[in-house]
Amino acid sequence: MESIGVNSNVYAGGKVFHIQTAGNLSSLLVKAEIFDSGRIVTVHQKKLDPEQYKYLDTDRFRDVVAAFHQDIAWEIELLFFIRDRIKTIKHAVSSNKIGLLFLHKGLVDEAIAEFENAITINPQMVESYRNLGLAFVEKKETQKAIEVLHKAIALEPRYADLHNSLGLAYALNGELDTALQTYETALEINPNYLEVHLNIGMVILRMHAERFQSAVFAPSSIKPTRVINELQKLMNARTEFINYRFFSFRFEKAIRQIQDNDFSAAIQTLKDIREATQTPNLDETMHGFYLKFLFGGAGKDEKVLGEYRARLEKSVEEHPHFADLHNSLGVVYLIQCRNLFIKAMSAFKKAYEINPSYKSAYKNFRLVQNDGREFLNLLRAILK
Repeated sequence: MESIGVNSNVYAGGKVFHIQTAGNLSSLLVKAEIFDSGRIVTVHQKKLDPEQYKYLDTDRFRDVVAAFHQDIAWEIELLFFIRDRIKTIKHAVSSNKIGLLFLHKGLVDEAIAEFENAITINPQMVESYRNLGLAFVEKKETQKAIEVLHKAIALEPRYADLHNSLGLAYALNGELDTALQTYETALEINPNYLEVHLNIGMVILRMHAERFQSAVFAPSSIKPTRVINELQKLMNARTEFINYRFFSFRFEKAIRQIQDNDFSAAIQTLKDIREATQTPNLDETMHGFYLKFLFGGAGKDEKVLGEYRARLEKSVEEHPHFADLHNSLGVVYLIQCRNLFIKAMSAFKKAYEINPSYKSAYKNFRLVQNDGREFLNLLRAILK
C-alpha cells in the first residue's frame, strides 16, 4: 500500500520547523523528517513491533502515524521551552546537556550557543569545551574547533576524549601528521579506546589514498598492513565483534578492501563501524530525561519513568561496560523511590486526617516528613 503522510509546521525558538512524517503499513515503519529553512536537520524512525501491531488496519495505522508526528512536534516545542527555562537559572550542566540535544538533532547553531553559555557560567567545565569543539567540527569550522579543544586540553591534559576530538579536527583540516600524532596521544592515555584505533586506521589509509608525504612518520610505521593487523586484533579482542555478524562482516570487508588497495572504500567501511559503535540515541535519551525531570515534570509521570527505566535496563544488558548507563539507571531508581516516598507521606497524612486518634499514622507521617528531607536533598545533590 502507499505511504500515509502527515505534514505540519512547528513554531519554536523564533523559528519555523517543517515536519514531514510518513508511514508504511506493510513494513510497519514510521519516519519523520524535520526541516529548518528547507534543510533536513534530523530524521526520526520507529519500527513497530509486528506482534503488538499484527491486527493493525489502515485507519488505526493512520492514527499511529499521526500520534508519532505529534510526539515529534511536541519534542521540538519542549526542547526550546526547556532551553528558555535553563536561561533563567544559569546552570552550566543543564546548558551543556541541552546543547548536546540540539547537536544530536542537527541544530548546530543552537548547540554552539548553549555550549558557549555553559563555558561562560563555568569556565572549568571541560566537557562543554569538547562538545563545543565537536559542534565546530560539525560546521566544518576546524580552526575554531582546534582552538577550543586546545583550551580544554590545557585544563585536562589526561582526558583521552579531548585528544580524540582534536584529532578529528586536524584530520578534517587536512593536517594528517598532526591528526595521527594527536590520536596516538589519546591512545597512550587510554589504550583500549576503540574509536581512536579506528580513527588512526582511517588517517593512515587516507595518507595512502591521497599520496600524502609524511614529514613526521617513517614509511614503515604507516603501512596499510599496520591497519590490517590492528583490525584483526580489535576483531579478536572483543566478543561483540566476533559474535555479531554485523561487525565481523565489516571488519573482514575493510581488510579485503585494504588488501585490494581500495583505501577510500576501506575508510568508508571503518566510518560505518565507528558510527555503529556509538550510541547517540542513548545519550539523547539520558540527557533528555535529565532535563525533562528538572524542567518538564517528567519525574512525576510514572509511565514516562517506567518506559525510561525499561529502556535503560535493556541498554545495560546490551552494553554492560557503559558506566554512564549504570549511573543513569541508579538515578532513575532514586527518582522512583522519591515518588513512592512522597506517596507514602501522603498516605500516612491521609490516614491521620481520617482518624486523628490514629497515633501510629501520625508518628509515621512525622518521621517521614522530618527524616525524609535528607533523602530529597540527596537526590537534588546527585542531579545538581
